[in-house]
Amino acid sequence: MMHLRYAQPAGSGYCSMNIVPGGRVAQDAEHDLVELIYAAAVDPQLWPSAMAALADRVGGSIAIITRLDTVDPLSSEVILSRSDPGELDRYFAHYQSKYTFDPATRPDAHARGFRDSVMIDTDCLPWEDYQASEFFNDYMRPQGVNSSLFVRLELTETANSTLSIGRSVHGERFQQREIDVARRVQPHLARAYTLVRRLSGALAHGANLAHALDSSAHALLVVAETGAVRMMNRPAEMLLRANRGLTIMGGRLTTVQAEAAKRLQKLLGEATCADGPRVGGAMSLAMPGHRFPLAVRVAPVPVGRPPIFTEPRTALVCVTDLETGVRSPEQELCALFGLTPAEARVATAIFDGMSMREAAETLQVAHNTVRVQLARVYEKTGVTRQAELVKMMMRLAEGRGGS
Repeated sequence: MMHLRYAQPAGSGYCSMNIVPGGRVAQDAEHDLVELIYAAAVDPQLWPSAMAALADRVGGSIAIITRLDTVDPLSSEVILSRSDPGELDRYFAHYQSKYTFDPATRPDAHARGFRDSVMIDTDCLPWEDYQASEFFNDYMRPQGVNSSLFVRLELTETANSTLSIGRSVHGERFQQREIDVARRVQPHLARAYTLVRRLSGALAHGANLAHALDSSAHALLVVAETGAVRMMNRPAEMLLRANRGLTIMGGRLTTVQAEAAKRLQKLLGEATCADGPRVGGAMSLAMPGHRFPLAVRVAPVPVGRPPIFTEPRTALVCVTDLETGVRSPEQELCALFGLTPAEARVATAIFDGMSMREAAETLQVAHNTVRVQLARVYEKTGVTRQAELVKMMMRLAEGRGGS
């Protein structure tokens, strides 16, 4: 059963304006929207307000975030803004199995095709066919919705998160200028969405940054505009002691590599600047002797949210060590797909980055044996190449509690 969370934007302290694109007022409104999006990253209760603000900017009416996971359906989530939750229940009860117009409704089918960051209805289905469909006439039109715009937030082999915005039947279809607004905002939406999932593991109302710092398995630091570290959790302390490239010098967060230190300082500056929009960003931090880099995400902490922070301008730094805690899910492969222990060992070797020849040497079997066993792994799991196998195994490892 999908876990449904419903809230209307109210009392957030933020406002949005539906104005004609172009000019300084429009730019300021878009800057305010970006800051609201990052505010939602550390205060999940603001997501409906951020969704409504974006809908206003592109001339939409209702907005829905849908995250569907084919491996773990119980982890699927929905956030509504200006939408009736009863209509969503009706959709899942009747229309989901019959109609696949929305790319978020079938992540397995759309994982390869839904690559554009922003799409509209006619990218998925000819307009005339859509207008003639049961879905439009019996479901969308009664809600007062005509055309739709989709903003990708997350896309993996098994999960798809999409922000869908519906436009009133009294309005024209989405125009290029509005699609361009959505494309400019999409990277910020995706970063904020990823970050809030890193923080709380779910878009739980009532979660706050202090709780997330204590409970998250990811390394989290709150950093001032000067780079001074104000707070960090235990995983961050352990990561700093592990000499993985991040360090603290003079009380300030930096890296041991000069060029990487400049990139990090730039990200922190953009997230804590006094003038102009405060935005987030991401970078990787590689170190000699390590196969995978650190994934570093930076997001502004909104001023006054949460109240435990007295520093007027701070940034949240979330660091994921891609080498830690991700182990091949051999038992799950055997249980879910009927792999033999030998086939699971071959899959693990591929997961660990070995070629078939290297796997044969490590497992002390013939190269042709590995080739045959890997072909059986592909057949049983339904993948067609090594990259798909690794992605699927990574997803299983994450669902089991890996980093």
